[in-house]
Amino acid sequence: MGRYFSFRFNKKVGSSKQTLVLFCHFDIDVSSMIKEIKEDVMLNLVPSDVVVLGYDLTEEYKEKIIGNSMFVSEFESFIGNINEKLEFLSISENGDIREVGKNEEVLFKREMLTNGANKIFKSRKGLITSSPSYHFEKPSGDYCDKFIRASNLFTSGVEVAFLAISLLPYLSRKTSRIYVDTSSISFLVSIAIQLSKKFKNRQPIIESFESYSVFKQPYGFVTSSDSLVVISATTSGGLTNTLLKDTAFSQENILTLFYSNIPSEQNGLFDISDVVSQGIVSVPQEHCKFCQQGSKVIRIEGEQFLPETPKHELLVIKKIDFDLKRQNFFKEFAVKDFLKFDTSPNESWEKEHFYIDINKLLSSDVVSFKNSIEKKLNKHFSRDIRTVISLDDNGSQALAREIKNKIDDSSIQWVNFSEINENELKDCSSIFVVAGAITSGRKLLATARKLRGISKLATITYFVGFSKLPNQVALEQLEKDLCLGGYELVVLRSCSMPRFNESHKSVWDIEKEHLSLFSDIDDPLAGAENKDQLPDLLAERAKILGAVSSNDLFLKSATGQLLKLRETFAFWAGLGLDTQKSSQADVYWTIQAILHDLRSKSDNGLATTYHSTLISPVCFDRFNDGVIQACLLRAARPIELNYCVDEIYSRQMTDIIISVLQNWHNPQGEASLEFLFALWSDQLKLLNTHLKEIVDLKLEDASDDIKFILSRLQEKLQQIDKKERTKNH
Repeated sequence: MGRYFSFRFNKKVGSSKQTLVLFCHFDIDVSSMIKEIKEDVMLNLVPSDVVVLGYDLTEEYKEKIIGNSMFVSEFESFIGNINEKLEFLSISENGDIREVGKNEEVLFKREMLTNGANKIFKSRKGLITSSPSYHFEKPSGDYCDKFIRASNLFTSGVEVAFLAISLLPYLSRKTSRIYVDTSSISFLVSIAIQLSKKFKNRQPIIESFESYSVFKQPYGFVTSSDSLVVISATTSGGLTNTLLKDTAFSQENILTLFYSNIPSEQNGLFDISDVVSQGIVSVPQEHCKFCQQGSKVIRIEGEQFLPETPKHELLVIKKIDFDLKRQNFFKEFAVKDFLKFDTSPNESWEKEHFYIDINKLLSSDVVSFKNSIEKKLNKHFSRDIRTVISLDDNGSQALAREIKNKIDDSSIQWVNFSEINENELKDCSSIFVVAGAITSGRKLLATARKLRGISKLATITYFVGFSKLPNQVALEQLEKDLCLGGYELVVLRSCSMPRFNESHKSVWDIEKEHLSLFSDIDDPLAGAENKDQLPDLLAERAKILGAVSSNDLFLKSATGQLLKLRETFAFWAGLGLDTQKSSQADVYWTIQAILHDLRSKSDNGLATTYHSTLISPVCFDRFNDGVIQACLLRAARPIELNYCVDEIYSRQMTDIIISVLQNWHNPQGEASLEFLFALWSDQLKLLNTHLKEIVDLKLEDASDDIKFILSRLQEKLQQIDKKERTKNH
C-alpha cells in the first residue's frame, strides 16, 4: 500500500481546475511527496493547487517541507509558486480541519471529505451491480438492482484513516459502546477511536448486531446517550427508521457512513449518489420490475452482505413448456420426414445441424406452406424486380424454383449466389433474394454486401422459408442489419433452435471418438490385437456414425431394436400426429426446442447465472420411452446432467439408471446403451460411489454391448482411484 491517499476536488464552485489533496498519516517524506505529485500531474495534468492533509500537522512539519530546496524546485517546476500553490491542513482529534498556523476551520471540509470518500468507493468497487438475468434481495427484504457493500472499502490503512476523519466528531469521551451493523466496519471504528485520543484509560466496546437479523431474535441494546450506532450503508435510511421504531435510540445516536438517499433528519457521512450511475432501484417485492421481467433473485445474507450460497435446483419438464407456437410448427411439419438432424455438417459457412428438407416439403401435399409462399409473393414481389438470387444450398434453390413457377416472367434473371458479380449488379433494379432456411443469417449479410451498388430507387426483398435463429432478438437484429435503406425481410416460418459453435463437438462427435478407440474400421490389423474389440451393436454403430439417417441418431436398444415412440407422446397430445410415423429426428427436434426455450427463461427455467439448474431425474422416469430418454441425454448440456453437485440428486439418478439397466431386455430398458454411453462420455455425471454401484451390477445375461461399456466405466473408476492415491502420497 502507498504512503499517500491522493484525490482531486473543486475547492471553489465553478472552478475550471481542481485541487490535488495528498493525505498521509505517517511521517511526511519530502522525496515521496514530490514523487506522488509528479505522478498525479503526469496522469491528470496540472492542478490549481496542492493541499497536504494530515493528523496534527505543525508549523515544524510545514517548515521542514518548504525549507527543502530540492522540493521547492521540483514543486515550482510542476505546479507553480509554492507560497501560492501549497497549503498544509491539520486534522484535530475532534475531526476539525484547519490550515496550519490558523484557527478557523476550512470552508471546503465537507466537499473535500466527500470527494475523497467517493474516490475510495469507486476504486474499491463498493457498489455490487446485477445483470439482466438476476437481481438482489437485501436483508431488509427490498429488491434492488445494486447494493452497497462497505466491506470492500477497508483494504488500505491510509484510506481507512482518511475515512475516519468524518467519524471523529461523533466520538465523545462519554462514548462507552459502539454498535455496528456489520463487523467489517469495526476496523474503521477502531482506527477512529485511536485517532481521537479520547480513550486513554478505556476504549468503547464495539459490537456487531448483524443488520436486519437483529430484529428476528432478542438483542440487548444499551440505548443510553453513551451508545453510538454506526450503519455501514443505506439507499433509503430504512435500517435507521426500524431502529428508531423498535428501540429507544434517538436520531443523535445513529450514524450512517455511505448513503445515496436518506431523510434529511438522519446523520450521514458520505453521500455517494454522484458516483452511483442511474441511481439504485430498491423497492418492495410487489413493486419489483425485475421480478416482473423474469429476472432471478439472489438473496444477500449475513452481516458481511454476501450473496447467498449457490443453490442447485431441479427442473421438471412439463407439457406447458411446449408452447402454442411450437405446437403449431410441429403440427404442420412433424412426422412427414421433413425435419432432419445432420450429425456431421460439412458446410463452410455454418453448422446446419437442424436441417429442413425443403425439396421434399415443396413436393408434398402440405398446402399450408405453399399458400404462405403465394400470399407473401403477392404482397412483396414488386413489379420492377428483374433479378432473383437464391443461396447456393439445395433448399434455397428448391424454394426459388417454386417461386419461379408462380411468377412465370421470362424477363427475370434467376441466378445463384455464387454466380453473381457485384459490378454487374451496379445500378440495377429491385432484387429478390431467396433463402430456404437460415441459422445465423451470415449468408444473407454476405449477399447484402454484394448488392450495395444497386439503384437508389431499387428495393431488396430477402425471402426466407424458415428462420432457425436462436431467439427473437437475433432475428430482429438481422432484420435491422439487412433492412437499412428501406429493404424488407420476409420470413414464412420461425422455429428458434440452438446453434452449435464451429469449434463445438457434438455428442455424436464425442461418440465417434470413443468408439474409434476400439474400432478396426480404419486399421483392420488393430482389432486382432485389441482384446476389447467392439461388440456387434457398437461395431455396427461405429460404421454408420459418419452419415446417420433420421432414424440412426441414437444407439439401438441392447436387443438390437431401433428406439421409437410408443403410441402417445405427451408434447404432441392433441396435435393429431401419428407417432408411429415419427422419426428419431422429429422427437429430437421437439426435445431440443423445449430445452432451448427453457434455457431462455430467466425464471423457472434452465437459464441461471448464479444457481445450478439440472434436468430433474423425474423427467427420465415420467418420459420413459427410450427414444425420449435418449433425446434428453443428448440434447442436454453436460452441466444440466451433472448430478455430482448433490448427493440426493445423484442417488435419484442412479436409481433410475439401475432400473433401466435391470430391464435392458424389455421396453423399460430400451435406452440402456444411451445411459451407459452418457456416463462413459461424461455427458451425465454421478458421484463415484454411485457410479461404482452401476459398474458392480449383476445383470443376468447382459448383452456384450452393455458389458463392454460397463468395463469402460470400471476403467474410469480405476483411473480416478489411482489419481487419488497418487495425490494423497
